[in-house]
Amino acid sequence: IMLIKIIFITFLAFSYTLRANEVTIIELHKNKSLDQLVLENENNIENQKLEENFDSNDSENADIKVLNSSEEDNSENKQDTSEFENANSEAVTVINPENIFDINEQIIQNHLVTINQIKSKTLSKEFVKILSNSKSENQEGDNNKFYFIIKKLYEIGEIQKAYNLIKEINLDLVSKEEHLTFFQVIELNYLLSTFKLSEVCEFKNYLLEKSIVLPNFQLEKTDIFCLTLENKFAEAKLLNSLLKDSEKSIDQTFQNLFEFMIAENTQDVNFESIHLMELKDLIFLYSAMMRINELPLKEDFINIDPLNLAIPVILSDSTPINIRIKAANKSFFDEVISVDSLSALYQSVDFNAEQFSSSKETILNLNDDNELIMAFYYQLANMQIFPEDRLKVILEYWEFSKNIGLEKIAYSVTRNILESITPSSENSKHNIQIALAHISNQNYEDALKWLNISDNSKVNKSQMQYVKFLINLYESDDLNTIKEFLKKINNNFDSNTSNQSLETIDILINFLDIETALISNYEYTKISDDRTMPSYFLIRDIKKNMNSQKNLTLFLLSIISMNNQNWNELHPEHLNIILEAYRIYDEGSLIKPIILEILNDLNII
Repeated sequence: IMLIKIIFITFLAFSYTLRANEVTIIELHKNKSLDQLVLENENNIENQKLEENFDSNDSENADIKVLNSSEEDNSENKQDTSEFENANSEAVTVINPENIFDINEQIIQNHLVTINQIKSKTLSKEFVKILSNSKSENQEGDNNKFYFIIKKLYEIGEIQKAYNLIKEINLDLVSKEEHLTFFQVIELNYLLSTFKLSEVCEFKNYLLEKSIVLPNFQLEKTDIFCLTLENKFAEAKLLNSLLKDSEKSIDQTFQNLFEFMIAENTQDVNFESIHLMELKDLIFLYSAMMRINELPLKEDFINIDPLNLAIPVILSDSTPINIRIKAANKSFFDEVISVDSLSALYQSVDFNAEQFSSSKETILNLNDDNELIMAFYYQLANMQIFPEDRLKVILEYWEFSKNIGLEKIAYSVTRNILESITPSSENSKHNIQIALAHISNQNYEDALKWLNISDNSKVNKSQMQYVKFLINLYESDDLNTIKEFLKKINNNFDSNTSNQSLETIDILINFLDIETALISNYEYTKISDDRTMPSYFLIRDIKKNMNSQKNLTLFLLSIISMNNQNWNELHPEHLNIILEAYRIYDEGSLIKPIILEILNDLNII
């Protein structure tokens, strides 16, 4: 029962291209297990993110020199700035956006506590980058600041980044015992979440030697867990008896897991569902105990902490396959796993020949189990020998995935099949759909090839223009494509377009200085606006901090002001202020992705 199963799933995903009577075989994966693919790709994605951060740091060094050279000119502006609802109107210093330690400790504490959820993916990534790249001189005051930064990273699920920062701290300089305890909880939970059980037990021994006390008796429970791994059942039982005497309220989840681990025969044991929400801080210990015992993981694991607990769910062979696929889909969107890992899991689902021979009936029999249907379509598409059959299946696949909001996944997992299909007059009627799939996969060259085979007499010109706009939009770094697009669609909205959408478009037209008539087809059917504005002091300090370029305070205040809202939920005057703030922040590097998010929220692109 103590053996950790490593399930090797080796498969070849075949896609054939008939050219000059020859068949080309496309191999997606070879001689790699699902475990290897997931873990390797997870590490590759994390390393890629680190490299991107390093590249951004290098590009900003020159900006820092320019910033320093202009400090004298900006001295008056710096003296005039103030912080969010600070009665003393404390002055702000222009800082490097990667060095959060230049901000006063109290400011860090107030700002980070306020930021709970950032719905903008662009701003969320920037926020995580700023926190995870925090550097200090290991001074005593800096370690207190580190606490608030690490705490926020941990709260938003970035446990690995929080762990990395802890490793940079001189823990001997941490003055507050509760801060040190919190760091140790994170370190232990990180090792548990990554299933590094030998390191878990070593770290547990270190903490016991130091007589450390962790909340919820986590250290004692980890000690008992490690003893069971070493088959020291008698000692584990003794410590567990002492634990039950010490706890005011017995942790029944842990007790159930412990009893399961020491049972001589578990075949007849009916393991009850664990109550995950009772002690959320112990979820990483629970998951490790369940994984080592090959117990099925619940969907609750994905909901509680999708960034860290999805991988254990994906790799759990005892967990129902639809829950594993749901975890994998979520991880793919969160950029935790790659498309290769997702494809490997889809391919591992066990369908039989009879199901493939009557595919329509099979899809109906799956009873709207979207995860299994996604996997079935993927395998069905890879089984087709002839190009026209492959194309027919993936078109159906895309249509199904679009209806359930997973079209990006369907586009990604069928990329190899798609690239094997040659544009021709016979399949030109599907050129728009195929071009959109290529665009989703950032394959703009092939997207243009499909557009160039269009029959001008049958093509929908507005759709064609839209697809070409998307290609230009994503290939170019400037805003001209967006400006031209907004200029064309201005005043072309029908009567069903809401006033809120018209207001947002009008704000964008003004912000981008587009030379076109303002939107005129609005009505004063509703005089009052239900959308709220941030407080006066917050708006005041955002405006004052606009005078300080590359100011972290400006970034933090702006995301605080959004208060976990989507772009289309902001009051238009508030949106205008936010756009002006990000025009200044980091020389406007976030403006284009922000505008794209706004247009997406409005369902315009």
